[in-house]
Amino acid sequence: MKFARHAHREDRVMNLLERIGLRRTDLTESEQTLARYVAMNYAGLAYEPAAQIAQKCDVSAATATRFFTKLGYDSFADVQREVREQIEQRLSSPLGRLGSKGANAESMTDLVAQTLERDLRNIQAASAGMQPSRIIGMAEILVQSKGTLYVYGEKKAHAVAFYLYAQLNLCLDRVVMLTSEQSLLADRLLQVGPDDSLLVVDPRRYARSSLYVAQTFSERSAQVLLLGDSETSPIAAMASFGIHCPVEGASLFDSYAALMFAANALSNVVAALRKAEIADRLKEAERLWSRFETFAIKDK
Repeated sequence: MKFARHAHREDRVMNLLERIGLRRTDLTESEQTLARYVAMNYAGLAYEPAAQIAQKCDVSAATATRFFTKLGYDSFADVQREVREQIEQRLSSPLGRLGSKGANAESMTDLVAQTLERDLRNIQAASAGMQPSRIIGMAEILVQSKGTLYVYGEKKAHAVAFYLYAQLNLCLDRVVMLTSEQSLLADRLLQVGPDDSLLVVDPRRYARSSLYVAQTFSERSAQVLLLGDSETSPIAAMASFGIHCPVEGASLFDSYAALMFAANALSNVVAALRKAEIADRLKEAERLWSRFETFAIKDK
């Protein structure tokens, strides 16, 4: 009995999405449906009644209650309290940060200094909290993948995703950059199969289209890899592997410096693992760049 109580206390320190990720293989079909709903509608849980969630998932209220109890919660009210706290912490907007200390810096020089300090702190925090084994582990997954690697990021995360695509396309055999035009995004997922992988960049405020894309890959038993900012991300629960970097900014806007550090490190490790195979690819890239006059100054 002592062991059981200790295990329960350990389980209680995890958030909702972490608990789902830990117990995913133990969930029944109905509970899997509830888990997907939670991931897709995380913010809505803060105020949505449990009975309404059960109805939308076509399960009984008792099943929904057992699901959250199975995850270690004493009541659904505890779930909602936790979600509200997470939302307040993670989903603040630039407008909400308008009155922050950084936004009211005494001088522009101070603001530049604060921005640099925050970026360096984020990179240091990412480096300290993210063991090299995390970067190496994700790189090995990418190198060993048999199918196509799809890369996706919405809004500002698209910049990091495109950087990853440009680098990884030089190292791996089949890399596709998913673009976010809503009328075509779904069409580009038609051929996704279980051998394929998704590398999605999704820091707060968590784009819904990224969630839809990740869910599609998950439903087709394809691997989902996440580069984000927190294990409370809605995609974290369905990701088989994740790297998380702080994105807190000095003023109104989030800082992506740590995300770029992780993207650069990941690209370098993949290139090192594929060093013997990419020489011909780089030669062909140089030939094509020369043909299309990609660069203003030619390499001698």
